[in-house]
Amino acid sequence: MIDVAAIFKNKSLDADKLTAFGFKPVGGEYEMDFPIMRGQFVARVSISADGAAAFKVYDTETNDEYPLANVPGAAGAFVGEVNNECEAVLKSVADKCFYAERFKWEQSKRILRHIKEAYNVGPEFLWSKFPDFAAIRVPGKKPWFAVIGIVGKDKFGLTDGGLAEIINLKDEPRAVAERINERKAFPAYHMNKKNWYSVFMDGSLTDEEIASFVEKSYRLVNS
Repeated sequence: MIDVAAIFKNKSLDADKLTAFGFKPVGGEYEMDFPIMRGQFVARVSISADGAAAFKVYDTETNDEYPLANVPGAAGAFVGEVNNECEAVLKSVADKCFYAERFKWEQSKRILRHIKEAYNVGPEFLWSKFPDFAAIRVPGKKPWFAVIGIVGKDKFGLTDGGLAEIINLKDEPRAVAERINERKAFPAYHMNKKNWYSVFMDGSLTDEEIASFVEKSYRLVNS
């Protein structure tokens, strides 16, 4: 039996990519049929609005469900081949219609959802040497207006240890200095500290404050 949850673990749905891929809305979910087993069957994949995935297999001639694809411990060469093809389909959907969710803090998730809704973009993990960092770029352009990542708190001179989920944003030098002086931000991690600054997404600032900072950064980069 396929471990669907494992395939989609730590991934967040990108609904725009899902519809572009070919999924159609059906009863509050998204559905798409994928031919498998040389067209003898279809794997019908359904994705809920919150990104939960499921699948069923149907005979293309009779439209009857082939239940062994979802039976724990089902054995045999044929059911094994069916499951292998279904697993390949699910991995393709996860790869092309979802993005990696590396960030666990609740405020981080909320800010990412806000950015998706406001600017129709999501994080892009561009740097293989820094897998916990992602750029958020102006749609249709290459410049980024935010960089999010996970970094040790000691990099900011903090002694309590642990990791922090941060967002790097751009502003005018005076505004950057003011935020740092007011302890609303830190000097930017791994970026120009004159024009960029880092904010912890740990709830020390409200979502509304961070969203306003994101908006300013977006306008500066997109001007």
